[in-house]
Amino acid sequence: MIPLAVGAIAIGLMTAEIMTYAATAGAGHALGRKYGRIICHKLDQVETVLKSSIDKFK
Repeated sequence: MIPLAVGAIAIGLMTAEIMTYAATAGAGHALGRKYGRIICHKLDQVETVLKSSIDKFK
């Protein structure tokens, strides 16, 4: 009986650890997409401004 209870507790702890890693990875992926999109938009704006500045000198 005791080995069964210890095994169940160990499996429960391993599951909690794996779920913690999965949640952290998911949050990191979501934040990377969010801030990556913001940075891409800002760089597109800079590119547009630079392109219009160069076109003025032609």
